[in-house]
Amino acid sequence: MAGRTSYAVLVWRISWHISGVALVLAGLLAGPSRAWALGADPRPGETITQYLTPEILQSLFPGAERIGGVEGTPPAAAVFKAGQPIGYIFSTWDVTRSAGFANRPLVLLVGISLAGRITGARLVHHAEAIGILGLRDEDFLRFPDQFTGYDLNNGVDFVRQPKPLPDLARPSATDRPAGQVDAIAHATTSSIMMSDGVVRGARMVARSRGIMPAAKRRSGQVDVDRFTPADWGALEAAGAVAHLHLAYQDVLQKLRERGGTRITDADRNAGPQDPFLDLYVALLTPADIGINILEANWYAKYMYASGRGVDDQMVLIAANGRFSILGAGWQTQHVIAPIEIVQGERTIRLLTTRVDALPFLHAVGAPPLTERALVFVPTEGGLDPAQQWQLRLLVPGETADGKPVFADFALPYRLPDSYLAQGAKEPATNDAFDNERLAWPAIWRARTGEIAILGTALAALTAILFLQAPISRRPRLHRWIRTGFLSWTLIWLGWYAGAQLTVVSVITWIHSLVTDFRWDYLLADPLITILLGFTIASLFLWGRAAFCGWLCPFGALQELTNKAARGLRIPQLKIPIALHSRLVLGKYVLFVALVAVSFVSWDLAMAGTEIEPFKAAIILRFMTEWPMVAYALALIAATLFVERFYCRFACPLGGGLAIFGKVRVFNSLKRHAECGSRCRVCETVCPVGAIKRDGRINMNECFYCLDCQVTYYNDHVCPPMVWRRKLLE
Repeated sequence: MAGRTSYAVLVWRISWHISGVALVLAGLLAGPSRAWALGADPRPGETITQYLTPEILQSLFPGAERIGGVEGTPPAAAVFKAGQPIGYIFSTWDVTRSAGFANRPLVLLVGISLAGRITGARLVHHAEAIGILGLRDEDFLRFPDQFTGYDLNNGVDFVRQPKPLPDLARPSATDRPAGQVDAIAHATTSSIMMSDGVVRGARMVARSRGIMPAAKRRSGQVDVDRFTPADWGALEAAGAVAHLHLAYQDVLQKLRERGGTRITDADRNAGPQDPFLDLYVALLTPADIGINILEANWYAKYMYASGRGVDDQMVLIAANGRFSILGAGWQTQHVIAPIEIVQGERTIRLLTTRVDALPFLHAVGAPPLTERALVFVPTEGGLDPAQQWQLRLLVPGETADGKPVFADFALPYRLPDSYLAQGAKEPATNDAFDNERLAWPAIWRARTGEIAILGTALAALTAILFLQAPISRRPRLHRWIRTGFLSWTLIWLGWYAGAQLTVVSVITWIHSLVTDFRWDYLLADPLITILLGFTIASLFLWGRAAFCGWLCPFGALQELTNKAARGLRIPQLKIPIALHSRLVLGKYVLFVALVAVSFVSWDLAMAGTEIEPFKAAIILRFMTEWPMVAYALALIAATLFVERFYCRFACPLGGGLAIFGKVRVFNSLKRHAECGSRCRVCETVCPVGAIKRDGRINMNECFYCLDCQVTYYNDHVCPPMVWRRKLLE
């Protein structure tokens, strides 16, 4: 009776999951009645003439009579009325190379007046996923309307909406507070990237045309547009990041000069040479520094934060040590007491209302940090970014009779000339684009450390797979290697580096081959490129198993979770072979459907890729909307009872790799002549049901965990080996 009950529960669980997959497919096929992508992807060169129509021109500039040619850097076209210029039109794709969450082009046509205001913005091309999120084309089409009348000197305040606003509830541009923008529900990243393309692009065009003269604004001296990838070490070597190291003896010596005898709340076990604090400061206003430290999306969000003007400065203050640079309970205070900015005779106290604590930084090679704070200094604060200033640190101490004293330290900072507008050696570009081509070598140079780590790991994996026999003969060694490598895959490759290969990468690669093949686009992300190249090469040797079994962070999370479940003696559900052979077809159907739909509507295909839990569980580390987190956790919970539940039955990426893995040249997994005929031990040992009744291994479902090989060489478990051992004895 217990067996029947377990089988019924198993069938119910699997049916529930398959019904979920069916719902996703239904949503995929029954999404919006039309695909949202006006025309093909942008052609090389300027895109204004590709998308501009008389109707769009009149919506941006009512009464306009004609436009001039697209010219200048950045490219824009002058608009004329009654023979006089009244503004400019530009394409965000031409100026900022704006790309959305799907890493596909976002093209908006934007008008700016000679008074420095946006006259209007129209979305003319995008390829964002909308179907599975319950969004409509209209949600994306209406979003740019909020920028009409926007003053380029103001900041942008994003208001996140929990659900799409109905037409009647959406405030008009005149009713909305200055600079406030309603983000598209469930598409905050796309909203930020569209806003970045519109606002930053408009400022770049305005500055280049003299609408926002640099001479009249302090921040105009700073090149806020140009961007070249660089890691933390390069920024620090260039002087873009300043660093102050303090030992305990440095602080004690300064306190003694003021009559102090000890540091308040100091570690009594610390020695004089022990590190007390490493303090860092950097001006993040230039994109060359800000994007490299914050990452493009977060830079755009903070650069146009609520209340920020075009001249306001953004400063990073970070530290690593046993002293808090913000102070205990700083959120409840009016000002930050331990630190202040000094420039000339002016001292700028840091108001807590203009300080944001950062949970992490995206800078490559950043040192370990205990505190990270983003400080906004308004124009009236008096900070001139082109002139030298310093960050002053106050460390509290006490005299022998308990009176407070302070040790003050200064960290000088001067923005290097290369980050000033007059020091720029090249036209302003964004995201390392040089006109039409992505400067991918610079991106790779900025991530040499991560590339070296990944290359070493892939070399180690190659050695493991080629030396599987000596490893499999040593069960304990195999267990340590397997668990250790999967832990690295999950923690470093997935959660730290965010290098999770997805079905979107495969579909994009397919489209690149059959449409406009661009090496620079495929090489934009070094780790993903290397992973994809290694995976393609490994298909000839091991099929899908090299990636799915060893290099997929979410797969590693599932297997490690199942190992923990087995260690806790959680009962495992054994799926009957007949049922298993039908369930595994789901991932193939999903992959073929997604590829087919992508050639009809990229939007619908991206909606279907939401079946992948990778974004929530790996890339965003469970810090996203609760439905996505709940979905990922449900799949992880399923793997407590069925190892690699998602990988085996619903992963379209795994299905695609299995299809391409048919080019595999040979199978290096060894089998005995008795396998499947008289002995079926390995069939029960295989945790994913990849071994058939006749003893053959189905490489489409194999993850190369090598458990069967450990059994193959074990002369105390494998019956043929047991018989041979006894014969020899």
